[in-house]
Amino acid sequence: MRSAALRPSFWLRALLLAALCLAARAAAAVPEQPVRIVATGGRIGYTFYAPAAANTAFRHRSPHKLGGPVSEMQVGFMDWMYPTSSAETPNVDNEVTLTHVWLERAATGQVVPLTFAGARQLVLPKNGTTSHLLSDPVPSSVWTGAPPARDEVFWLHARGTIPEGGKLPVGTSTSYAGARFVVYPPANDTGVFDVGGPVPTISGGATRTEGLPLVFLGRYTGPGHLAVIGIGDSILHGTGDSTGGAIISGSGFFNRAALDADGANTIATFNLTRHGQTASSWVTASRQTRQTPFLRYANVVVEEYGTNDLGSGGTGDPATILGRLDTIWSTARAQGVQKIVRTLLLPRTSSTDAWRTADAQTPNTGWGPGGKRDTINAGLRAARASGKIDHLLDTLAILADPADDTRWLTDGTTANYVTNDGTHIGPRGNALLATALRDALLSLSIDDYAAWRAAIAWPGGAASASSAPDADPDGDGAPNLLEYALGSDPLAAAEASPVLFQISDLKFEISFPRLRHDLTYRVEASSDLVNWELLATNPGAAGRLVTVADSVSLTGNARRFLRLVVER
Repeated sequence: MRSAALRPSFWLRALLLAALCLAARAAAAVPEQPVRIVATGGRIGYTFYAPAAANTAFRHRSPHKLGGPVSEMQVGFMDWMYPTSSAETPNVDNEVTLTHVWLERAATGQVVPLTFAGARQLVLPKNGTTSHLLSDPVPSSVWTGAPPARDEVFWLHARGTIPEGGKLPVGTSTSYAGARFVVYPPANDTGVFDVGGPVPTISGGATRTEGLPLVFLGRYTGPGHLAVIGIGDSILHGTGDSTGGAIISGSGFFNRAALDADGANTIATFNLTRHGQTASSWVTASRQTRQTPFLRYANVVVEEYGTNDLGSGGTGDPATILGRLDTIWSTARAQGVQKIVRTLLLPRTSSTDAWRTADAQTPNTGWGPGGKRDTINAGLRAARASGKIDHLLDTLAILADPADDTRWLTDGTTANYVTNDGTHIGPRGNALLATALRDALLSLSIDDYAAWRAAIAWPGGAASASSAPDADPDGDGAPNLLEYALGSDPLAAAEASPVLFQISDLKFEISFPRLRHDLTYRVEASSDLVNWELLATNPGAAGRLVTVADSVSLTGNARRFLRLVVER
């Protein structure tokens, strides 16, 4: 274990000793972050929609909640879909033209137009081969007021056309309150764009609950923020979850896991799942070329294939299935994904009492005790032990019968307690599993010291002694581990400190950015710089500016000192 402390010899020695001054210092700049998934609500297309011949114009509005503070945002669009048990399918019939696209900041109503290589219009080409086409980045400096922050909602608006008799892909949910996707005769268009608020009612329009497939990207202002992609079939897709548009991040336990119980503390997610699909299709080059490029935008992947590979009748081969999953994990690693979360295969049963009790259930062939499902789950446990995956989510401990994990959890009286059909997870089950998945995601350390060190041009190189956690190459008194903890520059001795000391209600306070998930932060106090008492361990939330007050008032001639200690 390594530790580093913000002591009187560090940047603010004078403030610590005086204990009477206030200082407000700006946090040091950190290296530009990679393009990542930064919000919820994006997903690939699952079908093509062919509207009535006269309805050749469309409008789209969908909400996207940020998973952290961003320095820029951009949106990618796609003109292909992933059907059930088949290959990715481009739109071979027609182009789709986006004439105007813009972002609306929910907190203020401000609207910012999106451009594509400087132009307002984007044409998604007929029979295209690319996975997605990106807008130009929107720097956060264009937004008035405070910079965009975690949990903020941005609405994505799009207006466009297709040829008469044409079709367009659909995928992103537009069923949440205020969202909408509508096709209509172009003659009835209001002609209004770059405005906030709901899509207006348009005469002759037909509304859909899914809109344009899209991915919401950007750059976080610093490291440490999760960017999660879900890969899998109907289980991770959310089939069986009837919540509809009640949750802004979407239905299904993967989408639900993006938010806490209060609908806040967002994790950025992108849904790459598809009902009915298999790991076999995913690893077959002739079927899958457009999904892999999205992986470079994630630092975490949740993978869940196997249910359809094993099949309802248990005809799949466990060794073959595990080999396919291994290929998916290796592909994710090759694209730069740091952490892989995998789920155990759930039960698959029939029932004579609508899944009210365990005794009335019969596991499908291959899904019973000691069957092929158990063989696959044993292989998944071995993959976790060998480090091929980083976390194995024990879905059976949550949704299976405690006495027999080949049967679904029941309460003895409620029909369809956690499943509606013996294969898919119902609303209650998705809610239970979402909490467990969220806890698993938040337990991951994706902003490790090694990744931070690799991004810095150290004297002598990244492997030199100057990059060690206890080294201090800029000679400012702060070892590299502390610079890492606070987001400061280890090679700039003259930079301002990211720490604030102040007095409030006669108590000394320290404020600092708690940036890292993989460190322990402790605040300690002393009256003599010899004996230190613990005030707080990991205060506040990771990724936030936190403030800790001393336990002793500054009265009379009392002297008090605060320090910050960080440990790996």
